[in-house]
Amino acid sequence: MQTTETVDIGAKVSDFFGFKCITELVFRVVDAAIIGAGILLLVYLVYGGVEWLTSGGDKAKLESARAKLTNALIGVAIIAASYAIWIVALTFFGINAPDICSANPLG
Repeated sequence: MQTTETVDIGAKVSDFFGFKCITELVFRVVDAAIIGAGILLLVYLVYGGVEWLTSGGDKAKLESARAKLTNALIGVAIIAASYAIWIVALTFFGINAPDICSANPLG
């Protein structure tokens, strides 16, 4: 007589690269991308400021530094807007990020 046994795959494969589910991985990647963009933005802003200070009155160098600083400030607006859109989307769809991989992620 042949018997069938139910196998709990969740118990066998407890973590996916340290994540409970793929959505947790997506949330972490988005958070890391926003943080990484902020760090790169800060580096670019400092680089533009140093270039401005060391331009020595040269019009071409000063315009280049001004363009870098302008682009960095536009980057601040883009990063802030993307983070705000991310938070609004999570709120709009009623997603609680820490509970995303639980049995009841919506409430």
